[in-house]
Amino acid sequence: MKKKNFLLFFYLPLAGILVIFFVFSSINRKYIKNNFEDSIKEQLYATAEILKVNISYFLQENFTSDDIFELYSDEKNIYFMALIDDQKQILGWSSRFEGYLPLSSHNIEEKKSWVLDSPVGKIFNIVIPFKPENEQTFFLYLGYSLRSLEEMMTHSRRSFFVIFGVIFVTGFIFFLGLYQLQNNYLVKEKEAENEKKEKERFREISAFTSGVAHEIKNPLNSLSLLCGLLQKRAPAELQEDVSLGKKEIHKISRIIDQFSASQKPLKLKKEKFFLKDLIQDIQASLKNEIDQKKNDINYFQKRQILLYADKQLISQAFINLLKNSLEAKADGDITIRARRHKNSVFLTFRDSGRGISEQDKKNIFYPFFSKKEKGMGIGLYITKKIIEAHGGKIGFQSELGHGTTFSVEIPGGKHE
Repeated sequence: MKKKNFLLFFYLPLAGILVIFFVFSSINRKYIKNNFEDSIKEQLYATAEILKVNISYFLQENFTSDDIFELYSDEKNIYFMALIDDQKQILGWSSRFEGYLPLSSHNIEEKKSWVLDSPVGKIFNIVIPFKPENEQTFFLYLGYSLRSLEEMMTHSRRSFFVIFGVIFVTGFIFFLGLYQLQNNYLVKEKEAENEKKEKERFREISAFTSGVAHEIKNPLNSLSLLCGLLQKRAPAELQEDVSLGKKEIHKISRIIDQFSASQKPLKLKKEKFFLKDLIQDIQASLKNEIDQKKNDINYFQKRQILLYADKQLISQAFINLLKNSLEAKADGDITIRARRHKNSVFLTFRDSGRGISEQDKKNIFYPFFSKKEKGMGIGLYITKKIIEAHGGKIGFQSELGHGTTFSVEIPGGKHE
């Protein structure tokens, strides 16, 4: 995916969701704050109305202002309290900030209110006039703490950032997952398209080469018969040359037969068989090669594995892998390890041969690619074809001078 498309597909939707959440959350928090402030103001006005009625009563009963304020000293949210006469003289007051009363004469007006910042937070201030029976006008001043509002807003901000973070992480993972899914889909789509093109190419090549092989085989058969007749009539000094020519004709014929066989579609004849028995049969069939190379093939499995596959084709694939390892001039033994996971069998074929160069790694499964003097280059191609015909996979790891390990996965395995 191009960088511009990645930006449109991934970053913009996530940023849009976060912006929408931020805007709506801010509006919601502001709405809650305003409503809460209005609610507190209404409560303070109601509290002030109740207090002025009580204070009027206490004044009529000749209570002093100090006695009155002492009665309300337990009110934790009331930080300032003062009683003022009609001349704006303070008759008495109390403050949680000792020696400090944030009140001036211009504040003493009818139903005056304001908010004050203090070391303990915001304090809502209110001045309300009242008049006891047959007495002068007084003013009641209250300073009420808005700590509960600030605590609620702090909690709201904290919750906002927590939720914002959760949405951001969730959105990031979600859109990244969508991007990864789309990317995987595009990769699979491209692989499928390439595979389709490859199959079409091989189908065309196969049809063409099959016709060419057929046309070549007829003259070769005729040449082989002529060489046979010539060998009977040729003088002794030409017998060796005629024999060599006949061998070369047979070699060409064998190459064409193998090539034609490699291009034919595989028809699987599946059966159940024990993997260990198959490996032992392969070891017996390769005994001469093993003895010549002075190597051994070691097979390891923890439990008996029963495989449901085409025994003959799987045997051919494994023989190709083992011959490839034997021909790699390994100094040590060849190790085969097998295990079953879920419904598949996993095998590794490890040798300590010369390894595969980086340049050759991309070509080893291609037909007619070989670095051996007498190799035809179709062994690994056929092996891959057989494994994939079973719905399996084959891969390898190799380093020059440190050997090669082929990994094979074949569906259809279970323990016995």
